[in-house]
Amino acid sequence: MAPVAIADPADYVGAESCGVCHREQFDSQTRSGHARSLSPAMEHPLAARFEGIETRLDGSFQYGIERVEDALIFRVRQGETVPQQETVRQQVVDWAFGAGQQAVTFVSRLDEDFYAELRTSFYPQVGLALTPGHQNQHPTGVSEALGVRYKIFSPRSEILSCFGCHSTGLPSLGESFAIRPAELGVRCESCHGAGRQHSELIAQGEVDAARRAIGNPSRLGASAQMEFCGQCHRPPASDGVAIDWSDAWNVRHQPVYLPQSRCFQESAGSLTCKNCHDPHEPLRRNDAAFYNEKCTACHSAASRPPAQVCRPEQGCASCHMPAVRPQPELVFHNHWIGVYEASDALRPQR
Repeated sequence: MAPVAIADPADYVGAESCGVCHREQFDSQTRSGHARSLSPAMEHPLAARFEGIETRLDGSFQYGIERVEDALIFRVRQGETVPQQETVRQQVVDWAFGAGQQAVTFVSRLDEDFYAELRTSFYPQVGLALTPGHQNQHPTGVSEALGVRYKIFSPRSEILSCFGCHSTGLPSLGESFAIRPAELGVRCESCHGAGRQHSELIAQGEVDAARRAIGNPSRLGASAQMEFCGQCHRPPASDGVAIDWSDAWNVRHQPVYLPQSRCFQESAGSLTCKNCHDPHEPLRRNDAAFYNEKCTACHSAASRPPAQVCRPEQGCASCHMPAVRPQPELVFHNHWIGVYEASDALRPQR
């Protein structure tokens, strides 16, 4: 049951087909960040906000996005002219990764061998800023300042994996090896698998067989669900794998952190991602009351009560799942549920 599906492309029916019977889930999931996780750049819901924004990074480099006719153009200018070196580089922005709740990262096709993850991303609160993961890149010219280059046929398939986790079904290669997502965004068949057989059996009235012919992550145990969601959100650490718990960037990998929690370990398999996050709904933000109910389902007055110092009106997660900012424009809640010192949001007290 992999999010990056391996079934025959002809076996995928698309989210609209699923919505014929599952209209409520389809309508709700369509509004989610998952469903909007990949768009052609000009078709992104926030595309109008990308135009005309600029920022200065890396000392002498000026980054900006402009609209030219029906395309977005990413430009890098080197402010201090270097003799006999290129001082301006521009590239059509082909793809926008991310719904924009946290950020939107831009990807361009350079040629039939390479794609580039552009060096600046769009953040709703600030505009352009450094793309996550580019902190250790130190460009010396505009070609390097454009972004990180990925070879299409790399043994690790990095860029294909990016498209795979942000779309549904198997990406294909078109003319001159251009990557073509099968369906934009993380939709029904990313998690439930190809739906053609399921649909055909429903049409034949074979309901029980149809249920067996479609995947359902709810049937998985807690550890298996961590592995399942972790195929895109990064899987839990296996034995022998070292995790740098002092690295704030790791906090964004929720399936790595949640299994470290006593809540998870002592839940007898009842605590999973789905306890708090319905995959068919948009992520609930700034809704402390909703998440408090999840916590108090176990930590009630009669069983495992909260400590006297707790202030539920502030939200259990505000203390026990503290916010971490790996860079100023991004915030993730630490899913290693625990008791934290005010000075350390990365690792709870033992």
